[in-house]
Amino acid sequence: MSFNAKSLFSLRNWLIYAEILAVVGFIVLAAFYIRRGSAESAPPPLSEVGNFIAQADTRFTQQDLVAAALYYWQALQALEAVEKEHIISVNGVSETAGAIGLHANLRISEIYSQKNWSKDARARLEHAARIQPDHVAVRLLRGRLLSEDALDDELLAQATEEFLAVIESDPNNAEAHYRLGVLYHGNKQLEEAAVHYKKAIESDPEFRDVASEKSPIGILARLQLSRTYAKMLQDYLFLDREFTDEDLAEVTRLESESILLLEQALEQRPEMDEVVADLVRLYFARAAALEREDSETRGYGDALLVYERIAELDPQEVRAWERMAEIYASFLSDKTKALEMYRKVYEVEPHPTVLANIKSLEEDLAAEERLEIEDALE
Repeated sequence: MSFNAKSLFSLRNWLIYAEILAVVGFIVLAAFYIRRGSAESAPPPLSEVGNFIAQADTRFTQQDLVAAALYYWQALQALEAVEKEHIISVNGVSETAGAIGLHANLRISEIYSQKNWSKDARARLEHAARIQPDHVAVRLLRGRLLSEDALDDELLAQATEEFLAVIESDPNNAEAHYRLGVLYHGNKQLEEAAVHYKKAIESDPEFRDVASEKSPIGILARLQLSRTYAKMLQDYLFLDREFTDEDLAEVTRLESESILLLEQALEQRPEMDEVVADLVRLYFARAAALEREDSETRGYGDALLVYERIAELDPQEVRAWERMAEIYASFLSDKTKALEMYRKVYEVEPHPTVLANIKSLEEDLAAEERLEIEDALE
């Protein structure tokens, strides 16, 4: 019996090792072909270029990057002996060989970038630049690579120049505006960052997917603009003077705009945890501010609405349930609702103190019910 168990354990270990080796082997092979392309002795036929590009574009859209790169490489190999002006049909559309080569080189560079092979991405991008150096996509990708790898101000300045050049040629390029906003934000130029984030939002009304990003630019720009406004709000907290009416109005505007932007982003991408986390944080700040108002006018009713929204966003956010319970119990004298909230708290986080509050409220409500019955009988 002992021998069989040991043999089974050993077999399982070998199966795991074999699976790991297979995966590693696939990755090494994929990396070799993606980086170097196919090693065919003769180039593929020119007649297949249109099919290669169509297949590559489909795989790229599906983010099957290994297969996409192989098809793009095959297209480039087939184009090696062809003049740039040669006309080729791709999906029924006539394109010059130069335009197809530009497209394939850009896509391969993009794939390398997504794989974090920055050196190879830059090298392949230069092949695209030789075909059309001022093409918007070339300058946009160069700016991206510079900003992602930049460790000094000079490279960041070069990235900024590339994005500005893109905007000059294409004023409504959402990605260029967004990435320029990121650079300005990182340099603490918040006003400039806000301008470009807003333009990025305006330029992506349809929330188009971008292969290099986890979400559309219109979503990412809203998230970052909200964070820019939040940073501006923090700066107001450190003002060495009393708030003026203008200050209060601006703080209110920044907070409201921050929340609205995130609610819009959440409507489009409800699965984005970053948006939910930022929104919950902002709503907690708003609720706390409502509760800090003068004692005669404390907005507990408004604060409850905010806490309810927090609980909708994250039902496991125990602090929201706790605060609602405390408001109902201590300030609104609504023991029934307080009990309901404490029960929610206990579902999320079953703590003895919460259970004691539940028992106390249950006893109070039972005693009040008995008194009502006795009064009715009298």
